[in-house]
Amino acid sequence: MSTPGRRCVSHCLTLITTLAAMTAWVPSALAADPPTKSPNDVAAIGTWTGFYAGVHGGMGWGTSRFDDPTVPTAFNNIEASSNGPLAGGQIGANLQRGNFVYGVELDGSWALVRGNASRTVPTVIAASSQLTKFRALATATARLGYTQGPWLVYGKVGGAWADVKITARFTPDLTEYGQSWYGVATGTGVEVAFMRNVSAKVEYNFLYFPIEEMLWSNPTTPTSIDHYIHVVKAGINVRFGGAPLPVR
Repeated sequence: MSTPGRRCVSHCLTLITTLAAMTAWVPSALAADPPTKSPNDVAAIGTWTGFYAGVHGGMGWGTSRFDDPTVPTAFNNIEASSNGPLAGGQIGANLQRGNFVYGVELDGSWALVRGNASRTVPTVIAASSQLTKFRALATATARLGYTQGPWLVYGKVGGAWADVKITARFTPDLTEYGQSWYGVATGTGVEVAFMRNVSAKVEYNFLYFPIEEMLWSNPTTPTSIDHYIHVVKAGINVRFGGAPLPVR
């Protein structure tokens, strides 16, 4: 397995382990303050069941890896680091059964997550560089959470999409390339209701876009490129349908 592949598996396993531990810990932690109402009373005062829509903002940072067998070894395996703000919206639906909440969500963000890497390569040109810019990000995920009262702790997993523009100079001629990249998304978050149908959330996502090959510096030999990006965002959701939630 390639180094990026091992890195992706390592991140995913770490997140899965964290979510498993969280699932085991949260019920006992929340149970420290036992509810005083019967199950019927809880159902009467509301659940997370229903549709919702909202907005979010945050930051993203990640790495793009270039592997071109046609350039000098000292210049190969370049990693371009990117970071910057993003903002967008989300829509979704939840179904609560007992203390567990099942859901699906679509979200999209306009992004200014960009960065570059450069090396001096006298055998090619005085300075060779790459600029990577994530212009938009989106995910489609399934969610599973645990709730008590106004609090919801959840994990999510699904697919990811990114609009990426790459500008590079392997030769004296500048090369630009824009492409839609498809990958996988995982994440975890905490959401709390502060009005009867309005909640606030903080969420972390890890997105990985697997290796793709494209003709770059050589018309016959492809360059391998992959990306991974971390996103932290905060948002507000407004829920439609279902009984009002208890407010913190």
